[in-house]
Amino acid sequence: MDNIEELKKIIAELESENSRLKSSNASEVFSFGFLFDAVKQPAFILEASKSDALPVISKINKSGLELVKFSFEECKKLTPVELGLLNSQEQYTQFVNSLSSSQSVTYLGNISTKNGQTIKSELTLYSFSKKNAIHLLVFQRNIGNQQKVVEALRQSEYRFLQMAENISEGITIAEQGKVVFVNSSMTKITGYSKEQLADIDEFALARNDEVERIKAFKQKLTDYPKGIHGIEFWIKTKSGQEKCIKNNYTFSSRGDGKQSTYIITSDITASKRIEQALRKSQSDFKMLAENSPDIITRYSKELKYIYVNATVEKRTGIPVSEFIGRNNLELNLDSDLVSFLEEMHLEVFRTGKTLKFEYRIAHHDEIRIFQAHLVPEMSKDGKVESVLNVSRDITQIKQVERTLKQEKQNIIEENLLIADNLEKWSQNYCTANNVSLYEASCLQPILRIAEWTRYGHIHENIELEKISVNDFIKDLFNKNASLIDNKNIEANIFLPVIEVSIFSDKIILEKTLKLLFENAVEATTSGKIEIGYDIYNDKEIVFFVKDTGCGINPDDTERVFKPFVCINKENHAGLGLSIAEKNVESLNGIIWCLSAPDTGSTFCFTHPAQVENAISQHKAKTEKQGWKGKKVLVVEDTDTNYFLVEAVMSQYGAEIERAITGNNAVKMAKENSYNLILMDIQLPGINGYEATKQIRKFNTEVPIIAQTAYAMYDNVVHALDAGCNDFVSKPIKTKKFISLLDKYLSA
Repeated sequence: MDNIEELKKIIAELESENSRLKSSNASEVFSFGFLFDAVKQPAFILEASKSDALPVISKINKSGLELVKFSFEECKKLTPVELGLLNSQEQYTQFVNSLSSSQSVTYLGNISTKNGQTIKSELTLYSFSKKNAIHLLVFQRNIGNQQKVVEALRQSEYRFLQMAENISEGITIAEQGKVVFVNSSMTKITGYSKEQLADIDEFALARNDEVERIKAFKQKLTDYPKGIHGIEFWIKTKSGQEKCIKNNYTFSSRGDGKQSTYIITSDITASKRIEQALRKSQSDFKMLAENSPDIITRYSKELKYIYVNATVEKRTGIPVSEFIGRNNLELNLDSDLVSFLEEMHLEVFRTGKTLKFEYRIAHHDEIRIFQAHLVPEMSKDGKVESVLNVSRDITQIKQVERTLKQEKQNIIEENLLIADNLEKWSQNYCTANNVSLYEASCLQPILRIAEWTRYGHIHENIELEKISVNDFIKDLFNKNASLIDNKNIEANIFLPVIEVSIFSDKIILEKTLKLLFENAVEATTSGKIEIGYDIYNDKEIVFFVKDTGCGINPDDTERVFKPFVCINKENHAGLGLSIAEKNVESLNGIIWCLSAPDTGSTFCFTHPAQVENAISQHKAKTEKQGWKGKKVLVVEDTDTNYFLVEAVMSQYGAEIERAITGNNAVKMAKENSYNLILMDIQLPGINGYEATKQIRKFNTEVPIIAQTAYAMYDNVVHALDAGCNDFVSKPIKTKKFISLLDKYLSA
């Protein structure tokens, strides 16, 4: 009723305005401001003094302003082309020259709105020319959704056929029991052609022992046609192969009363075989485990043993029966071992990832070393249900490794002794002949052999220090600039714009680049040499030394790093590049050569040490921007623990408040809003469990992370039961702690 009264009111106002305009003898059609604004269709008035210049926007009705989101003043600053009322200057000129007064034209356009949206529109333009001026009235109608509907209807059949032919599942459509469509995947699954499948039903495809079960299933379909119904059964393909398929049936009634049946067929043979194997493997597992020399155990979520094999008793002296239903603390194992094992198992339950580590067991005054593989066992809902621990005794392997390491050290020491004697002999020779050690060219191969025996192995003791790579390259270049003083060679350094710092052994890195630089100088008689580095990826940089020398055959680019291999050089021992390769391996890098005859060579090696550059620093800062301004309540009664947490969190902008008791924590959580609560378990007054339970009564959203000790694994279960979202072990490991906090503060 209210709508009718409102409509009557508007009609009365329009009639009144129309009468007023008639009585005023208004001559200009565009003076009808009220009528213009009352039009619900967006409308625009354009004015121009001549046809060769774009008109200006002189008026927009209320619907038009709502459409474009601009104010009228903002619209006046735009041309009709910029707003999308006209497509171009040429279009405007064509309309003006072809339309007489009061004629109209309809065309398609794209209206641009203030928020950047483009609205597909049907535009109708009316031309009115009076008093040497051009007046245009433009009406807009939104057709974007209509076009989408028309296009969807036009292409729906094509898209369905395209989709049906490109999915791996088989599709069959039947109308009134007759097959009208079969896709290509169905022919691949069964081996029959589409024409053959039009005359073959499930009973003809099924294995003989499956027919009765399918009949019973199809009878149920007639009684309960609604919804999706599935059945798995074995079939025989055209070639006689057995496959297990799953059919999902959906029914649809058309407007003409006919019924359509849609059948989606999946080939599940592989998963079915695995399922059968798993059923069999449960019986096989116990037989294999009981006869295995490895320790095999299975842990429940409560970190209690639910299975151990006989080998456990042999290694620990504890009967198998005492393990089941107990945890490591109850078995009186070494407390440090218990803490370590529980931490590893909790990590697998938390992440669902396999872990590999080593541990030691003392038995009968003997220490045995074991290598453990913790494997998560998943439930149907994708959660870790239990953890399988397979531990192998590697004590003898470790003894062999120690022996080999000692033998290697003996060889290194012998090589160092040889190097000392060669260098001493060379020095004595030079002293006797009154020549400088490095002026005696005949001694250079001997000195290089001495250098190779000293450094031609992977360095065991790497001394890392922070190095500013730009400064390092500049210093290295200046130290070795004299090598090219008497040669017709230009030498340059190449440094990226970003300042990079790395952690490396400065002596080894300097020796390596000097060897490559010397090699480039020796190979180049004219041209230029470049030395520098570039950012390889977010974890590595790559050093390079490039020359325009004689180059080598690409087939020799790997052989050149072998000891005593010398290509295109005379009076050389062929050991410099071999030493460089060993140095790079010591720094956990990879070295390679790019070269071709007469084009020069480029020697490169990666440096995978910790890269600290502006990009990674910015990335780390950006990743933790989500912490800025976030409020965190730290419930901790011990000052040392609190100060550690505060130091870690404050550097990323988090706002920290502290509660010393459980009661205080509950009160603060009730009176304030926090983004995260870090809850210690052992507190004066009520403990962390009880404090969490009380907070959860009035706040179920705030994430709560429990702090618990390694060995007190029961605390984890109790904390989660009390309402905690996660836990962190004490003593806190900074990297893992930051990662855990970021999970909740950056969410």
